[in-house]
Amino acid sequence: MYSRYFFIILFSLLFALLCFVFNIFYPGVMIVPYLAAVFALLPYYVSIFQALRKKQLDLSLPPIITIYLLLYLGKGNVALIFILIILLGHLFKTIILERVKASIMSISEKLPKTATIKRQDKEIVVAIKDIVVNDILVVKSGERVATDALLLTDEALLDESVVTGESKPVPKKKGDKLLAGSINAGNYFEATALATAANSTLFQIQHLVSQAQNDKAPLAHVVSKYAWITTLCAVIGVGIIFFVTHDIIKALSFWIAVVPVVFAIIVPVATTIGITILAKSGILVKSSPSLENLTKADTILFDKTGTITEGNPAVEHILSVHGTEESILTIAASIEKFANHPLSLPILQAAQDKKLGLLRIEDNKTIVGKGMSAQYNGKKLFVGNSILLQQQGVHITKEIVETVSSWERKGATPVYVGEDSQLLGVLFLLDKLRADAPTLFATLAQKGYEAIIVTGDKKEVAQTIAQELHHALFIADVRPEGKVDEVDKKVREGRNVVMVGDGINDAPALAKANVGIAMGGRGIDLTLNAADIVLLNNTIGTLPEMIVVAKKTFRIIKQDVVVATLIHLTAATLVVAGILNLVETAVIHEASSALVLLNTLRLFRVKIKS
Repeated sequence: MYSRYFFIILFSLLFALLCFVFNIFYPGVMIVPYLAAVFALLPYYVSIFQALRKKQLDLSLPPIITIYLLLYLGKGNVALIFILIILLGHLFKTIILERVKASIMSISEKLPKTATIKRQDKEIVVAIKDIVVNDILVVKSGERVATDALLLTDEALLDESVVTGESKPVPKKKGDKLLAGSINAGNYFEATALATAANSTLFQIQHLVSQAQNDKAPLAHVVSKYAWITTLCAVIGVGIIFFVTHDIIKALSFWIAVVPVVFAIIVPVATTIGITILAKSGILVKSSPSLENLTKADTILFDKTGTITEGNPAVEHILSVHGTEESILTIAASIEKFANHPLSLPILQAAQDKKLGLLRIEDNKTIVGKGMSAQYNGKKLFVGNSILLQQQGVHITKEIVETVSSWERKGATPVYVGEDSQLLGVLFLLDKLRADAPTLFATLAQKGYEAIIVTGDKKEVAQTIAQELHHALFIADVRPEGKVDEVDKKVREGRNVVMVGDGINDAPALAKANVGIAMGGRGIDLTLNAADIVLLNNTIGTLPEMIVVAKKTFRIIKQDVVVATLIHLTAATLVVAGILNLVETAVIHEASSALVLLNTLRLFRVKIKS
């Protein structure tokens, strides 16, 4: 579906063609070339006027000046041919830009047009623009979620590939967030709308991708400056040629050969395609400068928890001292039911997975910084850390100490479970490495990047994790605020630093780095100001491919500039030598623009593995 602007250019071309044909049969009607110049070139006038309002000069100005000089010299036939050529070239450029725009718009087209909602216990179908927050969405098998929502049904299975690039359906449980555009790959479910469709994650992605086109990458400023230097050289060349030859047509031909009109769109077209490709794979790049800075990276710092680990600790092992593993887990879960700290969740989940019934405990108390205690059948139960263990006067053997130390070196957190002054057992909670982390670090090392883990863990724990990641570099015992200092230190050393973190505790470090990359999780708020890039797919394994896309994008931009420059210089040389006339020069000029844009379209062939 083409835009109104496309049809304006098409009608302009048809009008110019009509004038050209009329001029062939009625060459004596002198007003026809002037009509073509006034009406067929109307889109150019609008573009030039808009640029002047911004105190800028549009690079389409030179061809317009050329046309009016031709009319002034009485060469209406040549002017008409020239108008047809530049409009034909402009139509081709518009088609390319429409395709780029369509690739952006296709993101939000994954939303349904209507949605079924429950109001007053009745199911009604409404347009998605009429959905309000807290509406109950009814989503049947195969249907898409109309806006971000909270699952009300016990479970659901969602295909989130439109947002995150994840090809496998993702299981959800009651209370989980659902992303707009996701497909129900399971049974019927209901969910509460968390936002209007216009404020959904999917629309935010499209808005940020569109906005990124207006953020000029550093290379864009270089290309723009180069274009105007080239234009200035063209003006000087025109003056010299006319002064020497007194041939205004040759001077104008030189002008058309050298002026780099296509340079104005090379960078925005290429970066928009690159950013769109990444967005469709669940990688949201917020600006063109961020994409370019990624190509210069040589040092990548990684937060540990939630970045190279899954961020979801689980009960990995239960050391039984007195009693069975099930009884120890039952006591721990019964007490942790009343806790509000993060480690309580994996303990409760482990008990639920084993379908263990919880005890009716009494007098539960939180011991700040140590753990919890409770009463059951006249006995005092406790769950907590080694400090609480000492406080309760519990003695543990050397073998238990060694076992605990061994698990701690793996990065596990021990949770002691006891009764009165007796240790019943130890739960070891471990936040596992992401499955793609070892491959990622191996790939980065192979490509020559310095990949460093920055963690608050002790040196022994960090060393164990680093060994699993192909002996990666690490910096241990770093507090959250210390990560900023580590980034700053690398930047001051002249390194181009990428910081990868969870986007919350790591926000200052993300902002300090040359490029800050935040793990997106599921449905993160896209307004994270600290991050330049958000991994909506929550997959660090795509980082090397992300860098590849960025490098390919800017490599193609440089190719475009070189190719266009060589063609323009060759054409200018042939003009000076008297081999090319004005019309032939115009054809070569537009052909060079078409060649450059076709080269840019090769970016659409870039694929990222999900």
